[in-house]
Amino acid sequence: MRRLDQKGVAALAVVIVIAASTGAAVATPVIVDVADVDPDHPLYGLERLGERIRMVGDDDQMRERWGEYARLVDRGKGIGYKKILEEFVEKMHAVAPGDVEAEREEIQWMQGQMLGICRVQLRLSKELCEGLKDDLPEVSEEIDRICNEIENCEEWLEVAELRENARARLRLIREKIENIVRRHRARIRRPVNIYFDIDNMLVDVDVTVNIEVDITIVRPIPIVAQSFEEKLNEFKNLFAEVQAMLEGAPENTHGVRAVRQLVEVATKQYKDRAVTAYEGEKLRRALGLIHAAIMPLRNAKLILEHASEWEPEFTGQWMQWRERWQELKQELIEEGAWENILENWEQFAENVRQRWREKLLGNLRGS
Repeated sequence: MRRLDQKGVAALAVVIVIAASTGAAVATPVIVDVADVDPDHPLYGLERLGERIRMVGDDDQMRERWGEYARLVDRGKGIGYKKILEEFVEKMHAVAPGDVEAEREEIQWMQGQMLGICRVQLRLSKELCEGLKDDLPEVSEEIDRICNEIENCEEWLEVAELRENARARLRLIREKIENIVRRHRARIRRPVNIYFDIDNMLVDVDVTVNIEVDITIVRPIPIVAQSFEEKLNEFKNLFAEVQAMLEGAPENTHGVRAVRQLVEVATKQYKDRAVTAYEGEKLRRALGLIHAAIMPLRNAKLILEHASEWEPEFTGQWMQWRERWQELKQELIEEGAWENILENWEQFAENVRQRWREKLLGNLRGS
């Protein structure tokens, strides 16, 4: 006969005793809440009732929901519990709304979750991939390669110097998964749209946490107009560099598609909103948003720099591109044009495109 878990037996015994002596309506939820069951447990509804009875605050609910969701992901159940993540995101934004500084204790807790957020994203990707193999056995080898990439990224998270690479490569992995879905959507039974929604939410979580940790703990900066203008200038320089790199990048590669998506997110989702907030004199929100805008651009640059390693099926094209890019950048530096390009991309963009065309044409003639 199967033996009941000891903790469950003890909790049940206490519930019965207290329910008999004081009434189940109040006692049972409180005891179940202490037992800390997860959303896939039959008694989870009682735990949530216990939270309401005890009037648990947003900060504690935020921590509890994240712990629950991370454990579900560890058990391969993350895609099926989107609602728990949505509740966490809601509480996180209540605790750290962006326009005012959150409590330092909450920011320190967020700092402690930074690696865990990326790990959850990676494991969710693997959860989806394992399901896709059942739906699409003919592309199982392609999916297995993506799973190997995911495992490599998980290993990178343990090495401080490789964590930024892991975050950037995760964006490339998402593009590879999207490519499989685009090709075979009609035959896929897995809830891919839910996975993409969840991944988008986790990107938002990662950005929010990084912003709060960065401007509150890691590199505290005064909330003044000069700070925003300096970060906006940093954004413009990085945007120009990524665009200059992208102009000559090989088309029809996963890397180019991923980078273009990241550039669009950086500009439309974050930078434009940052400028609007700044013009509305909402300085802290503006600073947070311009910090957020820089993050996808950094990922984009890392993808371009490492594409020859991270896209082995296009290694030859990416290696040729990297050689040409290094030559072109050096030429622009020696001519004294590089700083002008960084400071005013719109003015010099066509010049860069023409230089790329000349270089690509020269290589074709040489071959």
